[in-house]
Amino acid sequence: VDTPTKKFRKVVVIGGGNVAMDAARSAKRLGADEVTIVYRRSLKELPARIEEYHHAVEEGIIFKWLTNPTEYVNNGEGQLCGVKCIQMELGEPDASGRRRPVPVEGSDFFIEADCAIEAIGQGSNKVLLSTFPEMKLNKWGYIEADPKTGATSVPGVYAGGDIVTGAATVILAMGAGKDAAEAIDKYITEKKSK
Repeated sequence: VDTPTKKFRKVVVIGGGNVAMDAARSAKRLGADEVTIVYRRSLKELPARIEEYHHAVEEGIIFKWLTNPTEYVNNGEGQLCGVKCIQMELGEPDASGRRRPVPVEGSDFFIEADCAIEAIGQGSNKVLLSTFPEMKLNKWGYIEADPKTGATSVPGVYAGGDIVTGAATVILAMGAGKDAAEAIDKYITEKKSK
């Protein structure tokens, strides 16, 4: 027996990476009548693989380029009924080298939706960083870890996968987990023998 899944009529997915493409395509396959991806930059800056974009288009996903959500709107009964957005234009390049999106004054508009999915990047868990303030991060905000062992700047704490490399494949994350498991075993064994 399949797990019951709520069917949404209109879905808005916020983001432009591979996860956003996957979420949009999954929503469509689960029966959404209309799925719209809202991305604050243009197709040229889209971080998703171009194949992912083409597949999404083939499946009927709508794209709203240079669009940034500003507010979720409820129907007065606590249910989402839409997303307020504003048009953006591209300004000067930011730290990533991509042109920074800038809001266009007076360009607000509304997208009807009964479901919104945020697929807008990943970062270190704030609880982890407050627990280990000495944890070193790289310039992108990912945890610095030894590529062979997963050892971080905190003795006995290991990391691997997207939190170290940024978005990558499950296979690479699994490999990092395997390597870290071996290093953790060695670390614990050595600690016990002292």
